[in-house]
Amino acid sequence: MRFRAGDGWRVETERLDLRPFAADDVDWYAAIRAKPEVVRHLPGGEPTAARARPIAEATVPHFAALWREVGYGPWAVIERDSGRPSGHAGVRLLSELGETEILYMLDTPAWGRGYATEAARAARDFAFEVLRLPRLVAYAAPENAASRHVLEKVGMTLEGLFPAFGLEVVRYGIANPAAP
Repeated sequence: MRFRAGDGWRVETERLDLRPFAADDVDWYAAIRAKPEVVRHLPGGEPTAARARPIAEATVPHFAALWREVGYGPWAVIERDSGRPSGHAGVRLLSELGETEILYMLDTPAWGRGYATEAARAARDFAFEVLRLPRLVAYAAPENAASRHVLEKVGMTLEGLFPAFGLEVVRYGIANPAAP
């Protein structure tokens, strides 16, 4: 894994390029969010697929702005071999909760290939090694077994049910082993 500074940090993993979002990412991001199966476990669930374009038009600049405002945020996930955009992953400050979360959302062709785990590991390592954050959390719908499995594979521990994003979700946490 390689971290590169620039206009926002970029990460190269074995199979993925992770980079900050840009204005021209709206079209592909909206196409991914338009799939009900992709947004099923996100806040608002499957009905948000019908509003994918306006959600993408708001989310892409928000994700990009986080890099300027906070110094980190979600990345666009690009498959290195094909150059195909596949979703988002990274870390995001949840100022209302006072914590930083690992998050990811991938397109259906990327499912079952280990990309979510690869991207979540990169996010964890970036947060701990580069940002030196003391702790990370992650949230998942209780019924989202695949996402919960990814969080466990990257070393996160289940902390129980938690109200967040207008939902009752499961919360996972992990401390930075290098933190004092």
